[in-house]
Amino acid sequence: MTYSLEVKQLVRFPYCRIYRSFANSIVRDPQIRKHGGALLFYFVALFTLANYRRSYRTLDGERYSIKAGEWIARRSELCERLCLRRYGQVAAVLHHLEELHCLSYTEYPRQKLVRFRILCWQQSNTTLDYSAPCQKDLGFIFFPVSLIEPLIGAGRCSEADMLLDLWMNAVFNDTDVVGSEVCPLVYFRNEDRLPLLNYAMLARRWRVSKATVYRTIKKLEQRDMLLSFSFPGTAGSVICLRSYLSTMFCVADPHPDKAELALHLRIDLPQPPEELPGNVVTGTLASVSESVAEGCKSVSNPNIRRILDNVRKGMYASGFSCSACPHALYRLSCLSGCEDGTYRYDLAISCGDAGPRYLFNLTLRREIRQPDIEVEVI
Repeated sequence: MTYSLEVKQLVRFPYCRIYRSFANSIVRDPQIRKHGGALLFYFVALFTLANYRRSYRTLDGERYSIKAGEWIARRSELCERLCLRRYGQVAAVLHHLEELHCLSYTEYPRQKLVRFRILCWQQSNTTLDYSAPCQKDLGFIFFPVSLIEPLIGAGRCSEADMLLDLWMNAVFNDTDVVGSEVCPLVYFRNEDRLPLLNYAMLARRWRVSKATVYRTIKKLEQRDMLLSFSFPGTAGSVICLRSYLSTMFCVADPHPDKAELALHLRIDLPQPPEELPGNVVTGTLASVSESVAEGCKSVSNPNIRRILDNVRKGMYASGFSCSACPHALYRLSCLSGCEDGTYRYDLAISCGDAGPRYLFNLTLRREIRQPDIEVEVI
């Protein structure tokens, strides 16, 4: 019997894995802002300190027993862990988390110690009965998905809150989310099965401005933490996490392509204009301010655009509707040189590469306009 292991991160699973090394990298990164009114980053930073099993810790000569889901630390250690300057700020964070029924804590004022206990530890993580030291840099914890929105909605989110929110709402290879088989995508568990986002929705979720959302997404994208693909119209954007699979499953990360994602999401992308040989241009022409060069035997591309932009309007008004077709191809050739300011050209219009071809003769005369001179009568 053969077994096959499929790497998946399902949207219907009520828990998400957070590796301690990943959480510690956010804590130690000075370029990621962590000060805000939301509580997601603070709770994750405390959550990853909790013990897997019963152990003991000696602080200032005294030995303390720590159960699974608990931890005891000095006030200075908690300030450093939560990236806060004063313990009063730490106490305020602990109080808010206690009001949300996320943890309970006990202070030891004389020893300047704090013991906290994660209330949902028994439901989300397996408790080991034997006593052994618990390393704080290895392994992972299961974080309840139901706690993300209450913690995010507590106030204005910091960059660390935004990054964790994107990371915890990522899905991969889930049949319920379109496009997740290509790469890990951010999906906020709505009912349309499409991982399409927009800055207005993220601004409401994170309680920040759309400009702040844009700056944060671009900052994380420049640091190779995520990729953002914007689609035309009102379709929205897709956010793909970098280094997600290597962190979660120790496998190589894919390199997503915008065209491939658009194909899975059934979004039509505008086709880029094809480079055509010679003096062939497409039907959509831009106005150019340059004039036709004197004495030239070949026609430059800007002059072609200016000539055809004026000729197409007259041809369409006279009843030649093919001149307005976006798939029409134009070829302009010079027949003779300049004779008394007159230029003669051969214009060929074809409907695609294999369609019918129409030939026209153009005669252009160069007009010399004298500049307007204002005369002041004295």
